[in-house]
Amino acid sequence: MRLSASLQRTARLALVSCGLIAALAGCAHNKPAVAPQRVAVSASANGVAVRPLDGAVFITDDQTSSVLSSSDAHTFAHYASVPTVAGQPASLSQLSFTDDGALMVARFGFGTAGAVFGIIGADQVVAFSGPDPSRRRLGLISIGSHHLLSTWFIKNGNNPPQGALSLITYDPATHTATERDLLTGLGKPVGIAISGDTVYVSDEANNNIVEASLNRLLGASQPVTLRTVFVQINGPDLLAVAPDGALYTKCNATGLCRIAPDGTITVLANNLQNARGIAVDMLRGKLYAIDRASHNGSTSYLHILPLR
Repeated sequence: MRLSASLQRTARLALVSCGLIAALAGCAHNKPAVAPQRVAVSASANGVAVRPLDGAVFITDDQTSSVLSSSDAHTFAHYASVPTVAGQPASLSQLSFTDDGALMVARFGFGTAGAVFGIIGADQVVAFSGPDPSRRRLGLISIGSHHLLSTWFIKNGNNPPQGALSLITYDPATHTATERDLLTGLGKPVGIAISGDTVYVSDEANNNIVEASLNRLLGASQPVTLRTVFVQINGPDLLAVAPDGALYTKCNATGLCRIAPDGTITVLANNLQNARGIAVDMLRGKLYAIDRASHNGSTSYLHILPLR
């Protein structure tokens, strides 16, 4: 199995379009500087995604177990509710758009109710049957042709978490799904990002980001245990990747970091409460980062930074 044609086209465009890379990476001349912005959001936010077509921004809200949307990244309104579980707090995952415009999200589930949902329009939410509800899900990314990559882990008592990266194949008509493990032996895998044939997974328990060949994982007859540690980093969380191959994620207790393709780490900000979801809008040259409130009563923020 190979990456979808649309994903490959996106990667090729990112590499060959000088005009696009100039807009994103700052290689164009006489461009006015864009100051970072910090927008307060009335939500217990975690995941964030940008709709490529129009640049609309979507965030999750664990207060209401819902997804909020904004056309300007400043004023957010209800978009869709994700089903809750009685007696269990809400906790939603990384957000990801599919090729056909559906928005995918997972419910963490706390070891009993993990689930994957497709949002095909405002308050049009479908649950996919099949994925194991005992898996605590955090990362989710579409790779086209009705396929998703999901990070998950199992936690039993005081034992260390055991996690993996899996492939979910779903039927949009019947809402059924199958799941097979691709990369095992992880601790607490959180975020997922893809650059070309490389898939990156942040492992919070082991304070690192690992990398592997996606085509190798997809073509293997059994789950792969061998992987390469791309970089050691303290407390990584959800991931995003820019067209130049740079990764963005949480680092340390209050940081947001850029990780260059050669592994060089640069701290972009060091005053966040709790960096969570990251999204790259490559067409508009923006980086979005969720700064989740550290405790009840404090305010969450959406940071908007120019891509360098």
